[in-house]
Amino acid sequence: MSHIKSDTLPRREFVNRLFISGAILGGMNLSGIQIFAKENTKPSRRFHISLQTEAWNKNPELISIMKNAGISDVWMGSYLQGKWYHTPDELRKSADFLVSNGFNPHVLTVPLGHPGNAIDPSDEAWSVKKQNWLNACDYDGSLYSGTSIHPPIIEDNIEAHKLLANKGFDILFLDDDFRLAKYPGKIGGCFCDDDKKEFLKIHDYSSPDCELLIDSVANRKPTKILRSWIDYICDKEYNMFRSLQDATPQMEIGIMVMYLGAEKAGIALNKYSDVPFRVGELMFDDKSFGRIKGKTDELFSALFHRRFVNPELAYSESTTYPSDALSAKNMAAKLTVSLISDVRNTMFMSGLQAFPIDYWSTLAPAMKKSAQLHEAIAGHKPKGPFKHFWGWDSRLVGTDQPFSLFLASGIPFEVVDDVTRDGWIFLSNEDAKSVDEGRLNAKNKNLVVRKEAEITNDDFIIIEESLDDVFAFKKSIIPMLKDIPYIDGNLPVIFSWYPTARKALLWNVNENRQDYQIKLNNKIIRSVSVEGLDVSLVSELEIPG
Repeated sequence: MSHIKSDTLPRREFVNRLFISGAILGGMNLSGIQIFAKENTKPSRRFHISLQTEAWNKNPELISIMKNAGISDVWMGSYLQGKWYHTPDELRKSADFLVSNGFNPHVLTVPLGHPGNAIDPSDEAWSVKKQNWLNACDYDGSLYSGTSIHPPIIEDNIEAHKLLANKGFDILFLDDDFRLAKYPGKIGGCFCDDDKKEFLKIHDYSSPDCELLIDSVANRKPTKILRSWIDYICDKEYNMFRSLQDATPQMEIGIMVMYLGAEKAGIALNKYSDVPFRVGELMFDDKSFGRIKGKTDELFSALFHRRFVNPELAYSESTTYPSDALSAKNMAAKLTVSLISDVRNTMFMSGLQAFPIDYWSTLAPAMKKSAQLHEAIAGHKPKGPFKHFWGWDSRLVGTDQPFSLFLASGIPFEVVDDVTRDGWIFLSNEDAKSVDEGRLNAKNKNLVVRKEAEITNDDFIIIEESLDDVFAFKKSIIPMLKDIPYIDGNLPVIFSWYPTARKALLWNVNENRQDYQIKLNNKIIRSVSVEGLDVSLVSELEIPG
């Protein structure tokens, strides 16, 4: 692929061309295709990797291995929390090498820093950011590195972006989560004196109001002043994003979003719907992703973020960190998170160190299979009586602990933006409290909550988030499932049903092969065997009427 000169192109037109060129490179049939998933479009799944020059210099065979596996785009670390990992000249040289080998080269930055070392565990120098970048101040007065915006952070990043754009780089990701929260579930923002003073002035509060704000943050109270604070940090973060984009209009900028990242982390999700958007994931090792709930939590986060971004602009965060913490089989299994949530771009990541080269023997066939399955369901939305919902209290004051295990019940599900009267909606503790206290209007009796939510209202269905309780609840509602397919029995499986395509996906979240029976109106209509952690497509699911 020849490098595209972008000086005179409007930004969106340029990105369209980027996708077209990548499609041609990847062998896509572009006949009739409109970029960005317009109606009746079925674009191919694309596979990216974040990788550094040292990896292919150490293992020259890696280039052909990645190419044969289906990798089309390579992203290189550049300006990381105020320091150049590789200079723009070095990156351009590496980019030219990648282009000559048929890849699309891009760059990523770490614009704010990170609390702790999330870049290279073998080098403690990456646990601190640039010396003149101020630390963040938590609501209790403690200081930590990263996730705050103070001068000269914006100015330094703009200078770095200009240098990268001048070297011809066309697209850049703001990496290691573009956020203002210390970790998932945390209410973010820097509570230093300068930021509090600025907040009070912008939102017309007085100094004594700070005590109410701190109490609201500490005790997760969805008060008016807390909502004002969240508006403040969301504006602060988005203004930085716009400043970076405006400084280099020839270079598209995307954001990496934390696990269940939302407004409480400074991420006003609806403002980033037209830029490259990496959905939030968290299960980066075998211990976390190996649990069934680890898989359902990961899928829950991806499904939530897909409410806000076009599938062609959506990227996964298929990460192992450290570089071998997630086994090859689990990295391959993670591809199904993108498949079910219709995230069209898989991004393999492992910090600055490459994951073991022998992983590719497992990943390559899994990538090809996932891409083939994706073509069959791309653009179709999963439907079902179980509802995936993540409301405003979860986004503003929640601890990011979703009631997600219902996804592995074998009952089909769908994503909803609001509470519905049909089906059953599984609520977080915070969203359940929001209903109980009248902030979320839901008078129907189809709301499922955990016992720990401590809701006394009789209108709720209260169960434990355990497989035993989920399967007991499943058994109780099966007689009500008219013309809706489901998986029989108590075997954990994620069953994603696409009635507009007359297809379904079965993801075996167990380590061993399982035999499943699909039932419809109490009759077995299909038997399916799926290997451990694998996924299977069922076609021609005919539903009466």
